Amino acid sequence: MRDVPQRLGVAVVLVVSLAALAAAQSDSQLFTGGLDPAGPINVQTQLCKLNPGRTMAEYDEMVNGYFEWARENDVEVTFIRQTPYLTHANPANPSGYDFIEFLGSDYETAGASWDKWMSTEEGQRLNEVWQSIATCYVKMATLRTQWADVEALNADDERIVTWNWCTPKRSIPQLMAKHRSMAESRPEELGNIGWFIYIPRIGGANAPGDFAHIVVYPDVAGLMAGQKWLSDG
Repeated sequence: MRDVPQRLGVAVVLVVSLAALAAAQSDSQLFTGGLDPAGPINVQTQLCKLNPGRTMAEYDEMVNGYFEWARENDVEVTFIRQTPYLTHANPANPSGYDFIEFLGSDYETAGASWDKWMSTEEGQRLNEVWQSIATCYVKMATLRTQWADVEALNADDERIVTWNWCTPKRSIPQLMAKHRSMAESRPEELGNIGWFIYIPRIGGANAPGDFAHIVVYPDVAGLMAGQKWLSDG
């Protein structure tokens, strides 16, 4: 995330969900993977760069092994990968990562997963394979839903997402009230299908801001609809 300036920098990334889902969706008001949009979601964040000579095919094979391990140990999560699409990177400011992964779950699952990852023989074997293929920096964060078209978000596994890092200038209660009023008055022409607040919790001291707005679009056409709305004032 180092290529996103503080306060108002926006990076656009392609979202790819790899279908390691905590449960089949049983309620239309739950995000795919059984995540409740009404509550806080723990998000394990992994900023990753492939090691020299390694490939995404090798990485995906390792991830599929992790999926199997998670099912066997009853610690499945919702797995999302974001890859750079439109960023602030340039020759003088290259991106420090190839992709970012997000493992969403409740807090109990996150804790049990790491305990089992570190204590089981297969977990340790997969960890060694993971570190041999890529260098990943792991963080923990909280995700809060501001607005979401749950049905639209669940309809596909490929999305366009913008990140906008911010630092509060007013009190947190004032900021939360402003966010609520914006969500309640959301214009239809905005083009997005979700708006989330991402708050670094563990290992995020070097984040570009205190929190990030994550806005999800169904496709690039939706993204451009949002840009038109901004450009029209």
